[in-house]
Parts: sequence; C-alpha cells; structure tokens
Amino acid sequence: MKSRSISLFALALAAVIWGPGQSKAQQPGAAKPKPEMGAMILMSDGRRQRGFVQDTNDKGLLFTLVEGAPGTGYAWDTQVKAVAFDETDEIMREARAAYQQGLFEVAEKLLGNVADTYYNVAWVPNSFAAEARYYQIEALRQLGRWKEIGPLLETPTAKAIPTRLPEFFQAQFKMDQLWAQFGADQMDAIKAAVEAVQLPVVGQAKLLPSPSFKEMPLRDLVQYTFFRAKLNETAGNLDQALADYYRTFSLTFGNQKLLRDLSMKAALSIQARNPALQKEGGASPMVLRQIQSLAYLYKNSFGGGEIEEAFSAFAVKPELPKPPAPKKTEEEAKPADGAAPAAATPPADGKKEAADGKKEEPAKGKGKGKGEAPAEEAKGKGK
Repeated sequence: MKSRSISLFALALAAVIWGPGQSKAQQPGAAKPKPEMGAMILMSDGRRQRGFVQDTNDKGLLFTLVEGAPGTGYAWDTQVKAVAFDETDEIMREARAAYQQGLFEVAEKLLGNVADTYYNVAWVPNSFAAEARYYQIEALRQLGRWKEIGPLLETPTAKAIPTRLPEFFQAQFKMDQLWAQFGADQMDAIKAAVEAVQLPVVGQAKLLPSPSFKEMPLRDLVQYTFFRAKLNETAGNLDQALADYYRTFSLTFGNQKLLRDLSMKAALSIQARNPALQKEGGASPMVLRQIQSLAYLYKNSFGGGEIEEAFSAFAVKPELPKPPAPKKTEEEAKPADGAAPAAATPPADGKKEAADGKKEEPAKGKGKGKGEAPAEEAKGKGK
C-alpha cells in the first residue's frame, strides 16, 4: 500500500512538472532524441542518488535509477539541490579549448552542437548545455555575426541562462541581447539602452561634447561606446562618433579584436571624408597627421602590414612639426664657472675711456718727469 502511494505521488508530481503543454512550450525541439545522462543528484535532505537524468525544465527533472526505465519527477530546491553529470568534461573539452584559443569559427560549431544535443538537461543548475549556448552566442558576437544571435535566444538552453548559470555570465548575457537587437537593426532599442547608462547632463557636464557614462566594468563600457558611436554616425554627429570610436579601441588596449578593428576602420572612414583633406592648396596638416597616425598604427600594429586600399595612401609615418628651440634662461646665458670675462678692446688712439664714456687725455708735465728720472739715474750709476 505504501509503495502504491509513493508511485501515485511520483505520477502526480510528474504531471505537475510535465503537465499538458508544458513540455511542448519548453522543448521546441521535442522531435529530437533526449539522451539520458548518467549523473549523481543531491537531494534536499542530503541524500545522494546515482542514476540517469532523462529530462529537465524550469520546475524540475525526470530521474531514473535504471537506464531506459520510466523516470520519476523531482522538483528543484524542495527535492533536488544539485546534479553532477559523469561526462561533462569530456563533452565540453574540445569546444572549450577551441574557444579559449580564439578559434571562434570552430568553437561556434562545436558549442552549438553540444547545446542542441543536450537541450533536455538545460535547466540543471550550472548546466553545461546552457554554458555551451552562452559561449556559442559569445563566439558569434566575436565573429560579428550578430544577426544569428536573436534566434538562439529563443532556445531552451538560452532561456535557462538567467536562472541556471552563475552571476559571472549574467552581465555579458544582457549585452548579448543588445547585440542581437543591433544585428536586427533595432536601433531605437540600442539608443534607449545607451541613454539608460549615461549620467544626467547637468551643470558643468553641459560643456562636454558627449554625456559621460555611469561607472561600469571596462568590458561593458567599450561595448556601449561602440553602440553610441554607431548612433552618432547614423545621426550625422561625426565628431562625437569619432571620439567614441577612439574611446572604444583605446579602452580595449587593442585586446578585443573585433571592436578594435571595427572602431579603427570606422574612424578612418570618417576622417577620410573630412573636407579638410581635399582643400585647395593642400590638406590641413593637422587633419592629415591625424589620419596618417591612425592608418599607420592599424597597418603596422594590428593589420599585419595590410590595410584597406581606401586608406593605404594614408598609412605612412606622419611628419611631425619641429618645435621651436627653447629660449635660454638667464642662468644658461651666464659664462661657465672659471671662464675669464672678455677683455675690452682699447681705443685705436691709445686713449682710455672714462666711466662716463669720454676719452681721457694722457697727463702732462708731472707724469712726464716721473717717466724720465729713472733713465737719468740709471745713466749716472753706469759711470
């Protein structure tokens, strides 16, 4: 009688967890096979059970002790606290390695295959299937394939990310939703998101060409500066757009390859259209140095010695103006220690010059006698 009651309870719980319409709503790929995953589950009372996870959703999981046997429904938190799959590392090893090496084309395919194959375990806490979908979306973002992100956000594995993956994943996952809107050309949504993270323009902030952003991680900030640059460029605010493109590739320190390259090329495109480069009599030296500096930096530091033909003429080391020689200070103008002052040149007529500038005549009479006396004295002694 007791076993019958337990069986009826399990059936009732399964009916609640997997009620009519629930499985279809949570599993758009219901026609796909659902692999049973060997796992250890931690019950809320501290007990552990080894068996097989057959399916999951946001309410609970189906679990069986015997592979292939009908599963029993268990609710999250009240009955099951955690699940540890036996083969997680083996399943994710190759995909994780490709992503960490920056092989995003390869990683996107491998991660997508994992997320699609094991979609039935997406709702397990810290689900590897949800993690695979997250990094697949990130790979698409790094590749600039933003239009492909939107459809993936509607899959069970993506819908599980906000509640089943740790806090570490959440901030960028919110940004990925903006990239999906950007890829779908939903610029009004992008504009609203950018305005929401800007500081109010009051007081001295009105003197700034663009509003400042609220304090946030650098990883988020460079994505917002790129979005705002695109919004300003579309609106024809080229100076503000140029400033934000420079912010984007400067703040990344060149480490985020896609944003770095897109921002540099967009900035070069704006600078190349500057009328000051086509002025009669020659381009503005300042404007020319600006585009040459950026084109030279991109080609030699990030472009592997190559750059688009439209910018190749500017990819030369700019000739910088020579600063004027600094004026000598009074100390520097003084002669070095020990140097004798230059002797004054005597007048041509042998006359001395007095302090007041007048020439003095040589003394007569008395001076002459004094000059002759020794000669006479010397003559007498010789005798």
